[in-house]
Amino acid sequence: MLRKLIDRINYHSFMFVGTTYVAAAGLIGFETLAVILGYATMAPLGAPLLVVGIGLYALIRRKRRDDPDDVQ
Repeated sequence: MLRKLIDRINYHSFMFVGTTYVAAAGLIGFETLAVILGYATMAPLGAPLLVVGIGLYALIRRKRRDDPDDVQ
């Protein structure tokens, strides 16, 4: 039971990270993402947080654009 729960949490966290990386790459471009991840050797904590932040920004931006009540 506990092992199943841990496996589900692990799976969903991997899916979240993968989704945010793809969203960030779609927003800034895959070449720029490669450059950011290339600098991860110098700042191993900063680069993943930056990419996740960019991905969350892209997801929020996409949700706002899909809102039919939003007047632009």
